[in-house]
Amino acid sequence: MRRSFMMCHPLIALSLALASAAAIASEPPSVTVKLANQNNGTMSLTLSRNTVPAGPVEFTIENLSSNMKHEFMIEPWKGNSAALPYDTKTQQVEEDKLTKMVGVEDLNPHETVTARFVLKPGRYVTFCNEPGHYKAHMVATLTVK
Repeated sequence: MRRSFMMCHPLIALSLALASAAAIASEPPSVTVKLANQNNGTMSLTLSRNTVPAGPVEFTIENLSSNMKHEFMIEPWKGNSAALPYDTKTQQVEEDKLTKMVGVEDLNPHETVTARFVLKPGRYVTFCNEPGHYKAHMVATLTVK
């Protein structure tokens, strides 16, 4: 009987190792997003990586501003990232013309949130849609493979 246990023990260890590897493999890729504005009026939206595999993606979104709200929006977009439909009166991207947009709105200064979105393969534009921020270069592209 003891011998049987000894023979199973390596199999149990292998099973546990495979289960641990599967759990690690199932964790979605993560992207850190930094939203910032400077006293001189410049703004930025930076991604820690510009390419991720298709499926769930976890975004840690940090509003580094000390005095402004920011947003992080994602839309599948094949064209130029500076060519989203734009309303000059509101100084915002026309969200009602974007059909698959997801994101996080109105992050307060110094606020950090984590959000998970399931993304299909393709090219995406990420942007802040607070008034004037998109045109102030708070935009970046993300490729999902």
